[in-house]
Amino acid sequence: MLQRLEVIDFLRGFSIFTIVLMHLLQSYPIPPFLMAASSFGGAGVHVFILCSGFGLYLSYLNKPLTYSQFLKRRFLKVYLPYIIIILVSALIPFYNTSSDKLLQILSHIFLFKMFFNDLENSFGGQMWFVSTIIQFYLIWPFLLKLFNKSIGVIYALLISMLWATIVAMLGKSDVRVWNSFFLQYLWEFVLGMYLAKCYKLNSEIVNLLNFKILVPVCILCVAFTGVAGLKGGIWKLYNDIPSMIGYLFTLLIIYKLHIKLINGLFVLTNKISYEWYLVHMLVFSCTFYYLYKLETFGMVAIAVISFIFSYVVACLYHWILSKMKIF
Repeated sequence: MLQRLEVIDFLRGFSIFTIVLMHLLQSYPIPPFLMAASSFGGAGVHVFILCSGFGLYLSYLNKPLTYSQFLKRRFLKVYLPYIIIILVSALIPFYNTSSDKLLQILSHIFLFKMFFNDLENSFGGQMWFVSTIIQFYLIWPFLLKLFNKSIGVIYALLISMLWATIVAMLGKSDVRVWNSFFLQYLWEFVLGMYLAKCYKLNSEIVNLLNFKILVPVCILCVAFTGVAGLKGGIWKLYNDIPSMIGYLFTLLIIYKLHIKLINGLFVLTNKISYEWYLVHMLVFSCTFYYLYKLETFGMVAIAVISFIFSYVVACLYHWILSKMKIF
């Protein structure tokens, strides 16, 4: 059973890879077309949330925890590593020069930054995801009660679409605290829970999708995602469904090619996926800041060095956390 779950590790590892790559590319002046195309890598967030719902619910089915036990584990595995990076970031003078730095630090520590857009992206634009996933943790008991049946996925999808509609009508489509509120991603998290339940009942479910299904559906969803991404606005909000499916099926196609080197690399990357997500923007900023001053490296070289170094730092951070017995 554990071996068959390798696909989940692969999905998480590949997802974080494309998310980090997207953030790197969009930090540099690239052509508008490439900028738009690189955004597809951000769809990894959808798969990451799907896998989170899958992993948490499968763990619950195998070994149920009380709500307090659940929060304690999430505190150690998610909140504490996150706050450590926030505090380290605050010590770097050039990384955050805001006059409201103390308020920003407190907003991360006490989690009220998830309700204020000017605080949400402080200490790294990627940190919004932590707010979203913590929101899911806080409502975990309600998710277990309301969405643990097959029809729960449909309810969750309707709620997510309703939320997207409300956000669009309020003109908040481009406001992070609105478009990344947990209701926007509820259907993905609940779908992950449902798939975990199906897997628990029949582990052979992982073999149901073949290339005859994966390839045409992938092409259609990726094409729709591209059109919706270019149009932007409300299209982008409703784009989550084809974006997630297109991205997920792309990864499954790659996985099912059974290229050992690729599959092994991303399964391994999954082990440091959260740490990489937390540190990569900080590492990018520091690497660019110091290497650009040297006037020795070109922009492409700095980008490559930044990417590799961020991976190394993530591995080091994972090792430190393991020594602290965080994991």
